[in-house]
Amino acid sequence: MTEGKQLKEEYLAENAWLESGNSKILQWKETKVRGAKLNDEEIVSLYLERSESAILETKNKYGGYLNQVAYNILRDADDAEEIVNDTYMGAWKSIPPTIPDSLKFFLARIARNLSFDRLDYRNAGKRKAIYVELDEAIPDGGETPEQILEHKDLGRMLNGFLSKLDKKTCAMFVARYFYSYTVAEVAKRYDVPQRQTKYLLLKTRARLQAYLEKEGIRA
Repeated sequence: MTEGKQLKEEYLAENAWLESGNSKILQWKETKVRGAKLNDEEIVSLYLERSESAILETKNKYGGYLNQVAYNILRDADDAEEIVNDTYMGAWKSIPPTIPDSLKFFLARIARNLSFDRLDYRNAGKRKAIYVELDEAIPDGGETPEQILEHKDLGRMLNGFLSKLDKKTCAMFVARYFYSYTVAEVAKRYDVPQRQTKYLLLKTRARLQAYLEKEGIRA
């Protein structure tokens, strides 16, 4: 999968796992001898087997990634560390019965939800600031923007919208509205002036609104 395609799939709603979930314990032991990180299917198999090694392998592969997800929202290293640990426990409780199609984004969703819950407790208004830019582009059904973005139908539409963007615009949009980077951080990350970044995000939000209206969803 190319980087661009991966980025464009980050808003996909969780799909049903097509694999049978058969045990990979023997393969896991062989991999440990080689000292390599397990692939996602092998890690999920450990969860299904109720092996405590599942959490260790999840931490080894995705600990840094999840810490960045949590920190981008909370801007506090201690809180982010707690959220990551809670994410591991959330995965342990969820798998099974859930068998994620993408372990990485399944874990990211747990981390984001836990982080926003913590932010609600700490400062409810700050949570809204991350999504206020999307208010005019998404439907108002009495839910928060981030809850709406989790809906499977809208997730499918967002994926379709992202597929129409060029690679860099897509990456910047996802960085801002999925990973919760500030505008300044997005600008620095993609080496684009901050004023131009604001304009690009504004233009992309307008395109999103037009796209959703065309699909029958009005803000």
